[in-house]
Amino acid sequence: MKEEEILNQAVHAIGPLLNSKANWEYHGDMKSGWCLNLGVSEGNLKMEVEVKQEVREHALRTIQKMNEENPNFILVAYRIYPKYRDLLREMGVNYLEANGNAYVKTKNHFIWIDKFQTIRGDEEEGNRAFTKTGLKVFFHLLLDDRNLNTNQRNLAEIVGVALGNMPLVFKGLKAAGLLVSKGKLGHDWVNKEEAITQWVNAYKTTLKPTLLKGKYGLPKDKNWKEIKLPTDQTTWGGEPGADILTEYLRPEKFILFTDLNKNDFIKQTRLMPDLKGEIEVYDTFWKFDNQQLGVAPPLLVYADLLINGDKRSLDTAQLIYDRYIKEL
Repeated sequence: MKEEEILNQAVHAIGPLLNSKANWEYHGDMKSGWCLNLGVSEGNLKMEVEVKQEVREHALRTIQKMNEENPNFILVAYRIYPKYRDLLREMGVNYLEANGNAYVKTKNHFIWIDKFQTIRGDEEEGNRAFTKTGLKVFFHLLLDDRNLNTNQRNLAEIVGVALGNMPLVFKGLKAAGLLVSKGKLGHDWVNKEEAITQWVNAYKTTLKPTLLKGKYGLPKDKNWKEIKLPTDQTTWGGEPGADILTEYLRPEKFILFTDLNKNDFIKQTRLMPDLKGEIEVYDTFWKFDNQQLGVAPPLLVYADLLINGDKRSLDTAQLIYDRYIKEL
């Protein structure tokens, strides 16, 4: 949906709820270009707008930065799920959803409407890039742009998928508007940041749940750093991985990735299965050397921090993005 369409739907929804006029304008001198006017009892409330199709974890850091830089900022989005509305209010971000849900808090105004069901999105049915297998290929493409134009047979062997999946995944990424073919020059990302956003969202809902092997308990002294890992086969992800990469986050949730079977994992790590354990163990799904021994690829660590969604995780995710992902 185009930005103008989202703005039109949002102002048509909020106007009657406020019993006043609402409209939007385009101003080239503003950073975002869009301006929202809300009629309030004291006159006209004018705010600079960032327009989004929907809000997901990856977008929160950008929204937070824009909000900090502009005291008259408001986010207008077609779809904001309840979890993200809560997070935006916690972050002090004004927002307007296309269905009429709104939160606007300024020195002289307070509007909070939260009674409409989120507009549901179309599923990615039929797009092979967003299946479990497709997301594994997608991940490897994001990690190294050279994979976009490498021999697809070799890439299929690296990822561990059937060769027939490769053209279907590339076709799906093109259909999603993420990848473009440049003829003899090969393929390139249309917007790699958006591609990362979409991969994180699909990883959360489609791939990650299928990878869980079980839960395990921390050692009695609760010191996760003392656990001896076979680092060529088992790596820390999520918060522990982030702590190793940044020395910024004290882990409260623990993720391990391994390609060991259950018996070998227990034997080599001396961790024991525990349904209420603090450590979630997942299957490894990438096939190349890690940048740092004992840590999952920074992009995966970043994704799991975004999935956590709390402020401490988002702040650390920003550090990892700036240090390790921005130049991928």
